[in-house]
Amino acid sequence: MSALLDVIASILFGGTLMMIILTATDIAAESQATHSGDMLVQELLTNTAQLVEGELRNMGFGVPEGESAVLRAEESRIHFLADIDRDGVIDTMKYSLGDTTEMRDTQNELDRPLKRQINNGAVLSVGSVTTFRLRYLTREGTPLASPVPSDQLAEIHMVEVSMEVQNPYAPTRDPEMVGSGERNALYSTSLWQQTRLASQNTRR
Repeated sequence: MSALLDVIASILFGGTLMMIILTATDIAAESQATHSGDMLVQELLTNTAQLVEGELRNMGFGVPEGESAVLRAEESRIHFLADIDRDGVIDTMKYSLGDTTEMRDTQNELDRPLKRQINNGAVLSVGSVTTFRLRYLTREGTPLASPVPSDQLAEIHMVEVSMEVQNPYAPTRDPEMVGSGERNALYSTSLWQQTRLASQNTRR
């Protein structure tokens, strides 16, 4: 009888130990996947942010004094003038946020393309983002309602940019480890916000 109890106790102990090992392995795998995802989104965000910040800082470059450089200003869309390639010809730059239906080739259902167009050229995706939000302010720092009315476009002195990037692909989580309201994959997130970004056009 004693031997039988020892066997049962051993089985219970072994099963408990196995469950602990499996749980620890899952946690370690999630931790590694999260670390790799964090590195990926940082790289993706940096590449996109550098392009957006550089071109918005040059907004209005080469535009004659007295003319508004901003042609359209909305929460997730902006059209502006600038001599981007410094050839003496004023270019029309357009940035806009696409729809989630345009990114069906990625696993992340929140991905949207950030679109860029120069003059009448092709509309190209310069990055995959989950958020792209613009806020417009006057020289005094007063926020302007979005979309900014055409008669107030010349009042734009600064642009605040908020952009979020998540990794397009992520390891699927064990259903038993997914809590209520949580997503079923390990998506890493990186947020970039550039506040009070003044353009060339507003330094006159």
